[in-house]
Amino acid sequence: MKRTLLKTSKIIAISAIIGSGSFVTFSAFADGWNPLTAATNRGSILNTRHNLTMSFTLIGENLHNGIRNNYKEVCIYCHTPHGANTQVNAPLWNRTVNTNPYTIYDKPTTLNRPIGQPGPNSLTCLSCHDGTISPDSIINMPGSGKYNEKAETTWNTAWLDSWGEGALEGHGRLREPTGPQDPGSCLRCHSKDGIVANFPFEAFVIGEDLRNDHPVGIQYPEGPYGADVGVDFFEPYKGFINTSGSMWFHDADGDQYPDKNEPRMYNTGENFEVECASCHDPHGVPIGGPDSNTEFIPSFLRVSNGNVHTGEGQSSGLCLTCHIK
Repeated sequence: MKRTLLKTSKIIAISAIIGSGSFVTFSAFADGWNPLTAATNRGSILNTRHNLTMSFTLIGENLHNGIRNNYKEVCIYCHTPHGANTQVNAPLWNRTVNTNPYTIYDKPTTLNRPIGQPGPNSLTCLSCHDGTISPDSIINMPGSGKYNEKAETTWNTAWLDSWGEGALEGHGRLREPTGPQDPGSCLRCHSKDGIVANFPFEAFVIGEDLRNDHPVGIQYPEGPYGADVGVDFFEPYKGFINTSGSMWFHDADGDQYPDKNEPRMYNTGENFEVECASCHDPHGVPIGGPDSNTEFIPSFLRVSNGNVHTGEGQSSGLCLTCHIK
C-alpha cells in the first residue's frame, strides 16, 4: 500500500466528538504537535509522548496495553543499565535496531556533500520511526532473566509475548496497515482516516525510504564557510571531545559545550555528519532555555522553527542555525 505522509507545516483541521455529542474543531500540526494530547510537554520526558508507558493518561495507558508491553518504566523502552545493544554506538541502548540498508537521500548535487547510511544517532530514532520495529521491542526487559541478545537486531513477537502481560492483539508498529483489521499498525487507529483521527501519527512515520526527508548521514562542510566563498553554511564550534568521540556544534552561548538547544554534528567514523539527533533531542528541550522549566519545543526540536502554535522562535529558526540564506 502506498504511504501518504503529511510533509508540510499546514494546519490540518480535525473534528472530535465531546461529551454532549456536539462537534468541535481542533487543529493538529504535521510536525506532530497535537492540542488534544494529554502530555503536558514540560518538566521531563515523563510528560512527553516519548513516555511509552503513557502514565500521563490513565485511559490511554489502559487502552494501549493490548498492543504493546507496558513495562511500567519510562526509560527502559530505550535504555538499560545492563545488557545494552552492542550493535549500535548509543548510550546503554536497549532497543532492537534495523540492520537493513535504507534508501538514502538521492540529490547529492543539491548540497554537494557525501551521503551515507544513517549513523547511530539516527538509527536509534529510526528503530521506532521507520515503522519496522514495535516501540516495545527491547533487549533487556525489567526483572531477572529477561535478556535476549538476539533482540539486538531481530524483532520477534514470541520474545515480546514472553513478558506475559498485555499485547493480546499484537505489537503495534508505526507503519501503513496491511488491511483494515491490521492490529500491528499504529496507523490503523492513529491516522486521519483511522478510528481516532484526532490523534494522527502519519507525521511520525519516516519509513525506510529517506529520499523525501532531510538528509541524515550527510557530511557537514569542513570550510571555508560563508556565502561569499560559495559554501552557505555557518561555521560550527569544532573543539569538543568527550568519551564517545568528537562533535561539532553551533555554540549559541559561547560556552564551548553542546547544550540541548544547540544543533550538532556527530563523527562516528565517517567525518562529522548531520543525523536525526542533530536537530532533535528525544528528551525534550525547554522553550525558555536548557535550565528553565517551560514547555518543550514541539516535535522534540532543539531550536524552535517558528511554530505558529507556540509563537516562539524566528521563522525557520532551526534551519537558519546551519544554513546561510
